Amino acid sequence: MKSNKHATTLLLAMGLCLIPSSALAADPAAATPATAAAVATPAVVRQPAPVHKFLDGRNVMMFGISAATMAADIATTNRALQVPGSREMNPLIQSPASRYALKFAAVGAGMGISYMMHKTGHHKAERIVPLILGVPSAAAAIRNAGIHR
Repeated sequence: MKSNKHATTLLLAMGLCLIPSSALAADPAAATPATAAAVATPAVVRQPAPVHKFLDGRNVMMFGISAATMAADIATTNRALQVPGSREMNPLIQSPASRYALKFAAVGAGMGISYMMHKTGHHKAERIVPLILGVPSAAAAIRNAGIHR
């Protein structure tokens, strides 16, 4: 019986979430002319965010840092693989050619995703993409740098 009460409560809560907010609001057409004017004009007018170019200084710097961390990852991986008994943990990049191809593809895909975010107006998300790509490479480069002969 207790689980039945929980299920009923959950269904009621989900049903209330489905009611559109416009159905709960007062009808502006039925309001008096004085209150209709107050409803029609917002109290605070927000200015649109300033639009920036895609390759502005901040994006160039972030993609440069991301590419540098990927280059450091490749360099430290090549150096660490020269230590006897060490091996590459990622099975996709066992060969040197696949290592370079994957990193170049990651930079290109990152720039493409970031440009798509920029064009659709998601400017904060566009700035996060190079970080998502660069941080794991930086962590791998730091780990690889700790492998000595």
